Amino acid sequence: MPRRLALPCDRLRAMYEAGATTVTLARLYHCNPVTIARRLRQCGVALRSGRFTARPFDEALFRRLYLEEHLPLSRIAIALNVSVSTIGNWRRRLGIPPRGRKR
Repeated sequence: MPRRLALPCDRLRAMYEAGATTVTLARLYHCNPVTIARRLRQCGVALRSGRFTARPFDEALFRRLYLEEHLPLSRIAIALNVSVSTIGNWRRRLGIPPRGRKR
């Protein structure tokens, strides 16, 4: 028989609304994040989206660094304080073809 956890609505709600994630709460209560999410819904809490919000960027600066200055992706990522994969996503979203490798 599965164990029953005492997951108090008032405490879960307060911690979740203060910014705690379902993963953080699951670690605290030694259970699965799905259990936490289910309990939060039972408590009437609207869950946050698990998706990252798109980060705004300066398209003109990105184009200059990538197309005109030909900086490596890693340097552009550092300059714009994002990951290299984010730089690749921006490039594809703008329809900019990838640069060839230097030999």
